Amino acid sequence: MIVVEEGASPLVLCLPHTGTDVPAVIGKRLNATGRLQTGLSWRLEDVLQLSSDLDATVIRSTISRYVIDLDRDLETPLSACEDPKTALCPVTTLDGKRIYLDGEEPGATEAEQRVLLFARPFEKALQQQVSRLSRMHRKVILIDCQSMRSHIKGVTDKGLPVISVGSAEGTACDPDLLNLVVGSFKSQQGYTVGVDELVKGGHLTRTYGRPERGLHALSLLIAQRAYLRHESPPFEPDKSRVQRLGNLLEDTFSRAIDWARMENSQSYLSQPSAAQEQEATVSPPTEGEAANDTHGPAGERPGQPPTMLQVAE
Repeated sequence: MIVVEEGASPLVLCLPHTGTDVPAVIGKRLNATGRLQTGLSWRLEDVLQLSSDLDATVIRSTISRYVIDLDRDLETPLSACEDPKTALCPVTTLDGKRIYLDGEEPGATEAEQRVLLFARPFEKALQQQVSRLSRMHRKVILIDCQSMRSHIKGVTDKGLPVISVGSAEGTACDPDLLNLVVGSFKSQQGYTVGVDELVKGGHLTRTYGRPERGLHALSLLIAQRAYLRHESPPFEPDKSRVQRLGNLLEDTFSRAIDWARMENSQSYLSQPSAAQEQEATVSPPTEGEAANDTHGPAGERPGQPPTMLQVAE
């Protein structure tokens, strides 16, 4: 359900929307539009099969965002499910098409159960990885990696840049890191780049972006034309595009790691104190203002997954 590849560098790559699994009890209630799952970050995990030299930590869930959106505030009320920009358990696609058969949408009890079964374990695993790396490094970088179809009516009418970077309008990371990441993409021919425009930074970025505590977060949204042959089922990757994008991401992430390590060595020349060690184990705070993100227009756990609620409300 949750896949974690632990690394020792100060970089965490979080993939909240690459999962495709839908429990059978939910899948049978989806309509034809819902079964297509066009709103996922299709094949992005394949692009991020990066060199072991990065030694990055990668965390992702196998559960579809149509079951629960892991880049949302877990306290989001069920009443927000009609708006794909805020929905925790969405009932529509990003462009507002219904994904459930009539009368089969999840109720409040089922939504709470999905949070307990899928979202809380993911949240805990991510917090554990950030805390682990914070004990090893004075500066840790979290990049929330997502992808989206290039053209979605009513969402990307002005065109989706190949790369969109969100930093919560500069509050979630050091400006030097933001400039480094954005500059690496802008230098590429044919790559358009947007910064804090359509993507300003989702819940994960706003929650973990605490530069004053050494936690730097960015949202990275990739237009699927950058690596897919067709942005429709079966979402077939284009080998040459995947290779080009993969090489670019690896270079960008390598530069980010070098930045963090340089900052670590320059800012902290002594061993951490006991108080600092204790602070590093504290989970990053969650805040209510992180509930509304703009991504919408934007190892394995042991044992078997729990059984989902059998009857919809």
